[in-house]
Amino acid sequence: MTPLNKAHPAVPADPIQVGSFFLETLTTGMYEDPFHSIREYIQNGFDAIQDAVRAGNLPAEDGRVLISVSGSQRTPSLAVRDNGAGISSARAYTTLVSLGASRKTPTLHAGFRGIGRLAGIAYCTTLRFTTSAKGEATATVVEYDCGHIRGYFSPGAEPVDVREVMRSSVKTKVIGANEMDHFTEVEMLGLVNLGKEFVDLVKLQPYLREVCPVEYGDNFDFADRIRNLANGFGDALPTIHVETKVKRERKPIVKPYKNTYPTSRKNIFSRLHNIETFTSREHGWYGWVGVSNFPGEIVDSTAAGIRFRIKNIQVGDAEIIESLAGELTPTGSERRLQPWAVGEIFVTNAQVVPNARRDGFEDSAAWRLVRGDIKDQVVRRVIKLVRSASTTRSAMRFLTEMLRILTNQAQAATLDQPEKARIEALIKRQLQTLGSPEKLIGADPKEVSTLTSKFKELAEQMAKRTIPVPGPVAEEADGDEGVEGDEDSDSDDEPEDSSEDGDEGENEGEAPRHTRADVILAALSTELAEEQAARLTAKIVHDLEKQGL
Repeated sequence: MTPLNKAHPAVPADPIQVGSFFLETLTTGMYEDPFHSIREYIQNGFDAIQDAVRAGNLPAEDGRVLISVSGSQRTPSLAVRDNGAGISSARAYTTLVSLGASRKTPTLHAGFRGIGRLAGIAYCTTLRFTTSAKGEATATVVEYDCGHIRGYFSPGAEPVDVREVMRSSVKTKVIGANEMDHFTEVEMLGLVNLGKEFVDLVKLQPYLREVCPVEYGDNFDFADRIRNLANGFGDALPTIHVETKVKRERKPIVKPYKNTYPTSRKNIFSRLHNIETFTSREHGWYGWVGVSNFPGEIVDSTAAGIRFRIKNIQVGDAEIIESLAGELTPTGSERRLQPWAVGEIFVTNAQVVPNARRDGFEDSAAWRLVRGDIKDQVVRRVIKLVRSASTTRSAMRFLTEMLRILTNQAQAATLDQPEKARIEALIKRQLQTLGSPEKLIGADPKEVSTLTSKFKELAEQMAKRTIPVPGPVAEEADGDEGVEGDEDSDSDDEPEDSSEDGDEGENEGEAPRHTRADVILAALSTELAEEQAARLTAKIVHDLEKQGL
């Protein structure tokens, strides 16, 4: 055993080394989707804009990020410019070359680790930062030679201290700037490999709509309710203006939410007619789920499934909510229903932190409480909404068919008092169903309102209709004539057969049955209760029509 007081060999002054392959982990190895590197620069721009707003240098509604495509088809480039606070010349170089030494805090900023700015190194030849703070007549330019840096990642390359890599790959200069300007611009010059996809607007714009902290589009009817939800929870939903620019053409970016979505069923659309909202001040989150007829899985990959956001920037994708749903059963079968819905969950709990890749959350006691709460409130509700929608669709078809059947029966010329009472009872029963939201989960309120109005109108017609009370049977006169031989009396009681078919209305008290629905209903009514017979009739007629029969 070595005595505790025995002298140890001298420790080198700087024994810890960080090799060049560490940079590979922070660049090419960090993100599964190359487009996430663009998100990092937008996120940094968002934070800078919030700093400028807090400093009083920028109105909250004027924060902007412009994403510009330039260069040639062979060597395209992409720039991300924000009008945020910028970085002062005294701190710019140190800030832009530091690794994991950010001064940001999770309570105020979306990004706080100080590694996201390196994301572009994997996808371009030169990564250039230009920044200026308000009140300074200069801007600082810092350029990374990305090709040179990636050379240190080659298989078999000798590891080099990361500080030496940075010193040999980065250069800086100072240029003039307007004292009133404040901005940061990130340029990925000479895009290479997967980076060339960044200038493909067909891929870029949907990605931006999905992840950016931007406003909802005008074609989404529930935006104001979501904004009010956020305001009621404590803060306005933070947003910035994001635009793409190619030559002179600019396109504003808005969130992908709308009223109607295509589904996996051909020509069948999921149409939102309401949203349900959720809040948990105790655990620090709020959100919304769109309510529709849920006819099938939504195939819009930018919106399908409930999405998580922190500071209005998306974290991960629908996989998070699907994984929570998968935990509800041993087989994970419930996760398949989550893409049938759309919605957002905004996490405000500062103890819940995105992981470094921002595709999920760091495991913590706070996140475990939040995820459990969301699983109980949101995930289970989505499953119930989707499963109930099928029953609701059948119920609405039944109600529509019942309206048609009862309308036909109510128009019978030979309606008697018992039949009138039966029809009125059935109308009342359908109105009770229409007035019970728990029985029609997911039903379109407009369709419910229309059916309710028509049933009420039919009820009013029935109430106004008078049924003649049969008079007393005439007594025989002197025994000469009996009722049986009173032909005039019989003919007065019998309605004239005015139907074109010649068969309908022949029997007293029988409603005309000139459609197959009436025939089916009559047959089923001999074996089943009235409502059950009517419900089954509606289903049979629907299936026959679906088959074109």
